[in-house]
Amino acid sequence: MRYVDLTMGLSDHMEVWSGDPEVSLSVHTTIEEHGYRTMRISMGTHNGTHIDSPAHLIPGGKSLDQVAVERFFARSYVLDTAGCALITSKMVSDLPPGCTGILFCGADSYLDEGAARLLLDQGYHLFGFEAASCDEMGSSTLPVHHILLEGDALIIERLVNLEPLSGRIVNVVALPLLVDGSDGSPSRVVALLDD
Repeated sequence: MRYVDLTMGLSDHMEVWSGDPEVSLSVHTTIEEHGYRTMRISMGTHNGTHIDSPAHLIPGGKSLDQVAVERFFARSYVLDTAGCALITSKMVSDLPPGCTGILFCGADSYLDEGAARLLLDQGYHLFGFEAASCDEMGSSTLPVHHILLEGDALIIERLVNLEPLSGRIVNVVALPLLVDGSDGSPSRVVALLDD
């Protein structure tokens, strides 16, 4: 078994989505002064590699603490979409069987509405992106977010290290923090490979 970390690390004052809270990391207590070290972390729920829950955009949608834990595990296909901004229905119409997750390897790739609906109809429930959004950058209406989240799917954004996995089927573990009422959460996302 081999493990590949797909998580973007968090750092002080890292780039965040416009309007999101800034990431601030600081030392709160030190071993020298207090006998133990702790840090203070201040950030939004959608910084770094994170999971969006239906509560992010859907009134009355499930928050992450209401999502069954098994939904954070998925046999997933890694689709190479690098160099292709728009992911169409044609590109996702002939995927390997037996997967419930799909990861898109392409920092600028986003789904069109038809592809999102097709994947939901095929039983996919976990959608991962290297991009900062599953929608076209600059979209104010976020139609793909709405389609996926209304379909009770989970969206992972800002993944890293997907290129070496392109074209493979991997087992994905994407664990968010367990926070009451959370619309999203920074998450540690790992791919497990059988080789």
